[in-house]
Amino acid sequence: MRIGIVPIGYADGLSRLLGNGNGKFYVNGQQVPVVGDICMDMCMLDLSAVEANEGDIVVIFDAEHDIADVANACQTIPYEIYEIMTRASQRVKRVYYQE
Repeated sequence: MRIGIVPIGYADGLSRLLGNGNGKFYVNGQQVPVVGDICMDMCMLDLSAVEANEGDIVVIFDAEHDIADVANACQTIPYEIYEIMTRASQRVKRVYYQE
């Protein structure tokens, strides 16, 4: 197994419920499972099936990858997705766009 380490963990607001294969993130457009527990400052991904290198972008959710999938993995309902958004700690960089 080829494992990648991502510098985000439960101290950043990532739910521990996403560990051990419950969570799926995206690396280079391909879905990869979370392996092991979500740690305080990091989590691990199984990169065996994807071509990935240090510095590649990891997507948890965005416009193309629904946050409802994260809600389901966290054993909650899509109406409570704002709970997932508000868990993000101050350590997580925010970028604001105004149209």
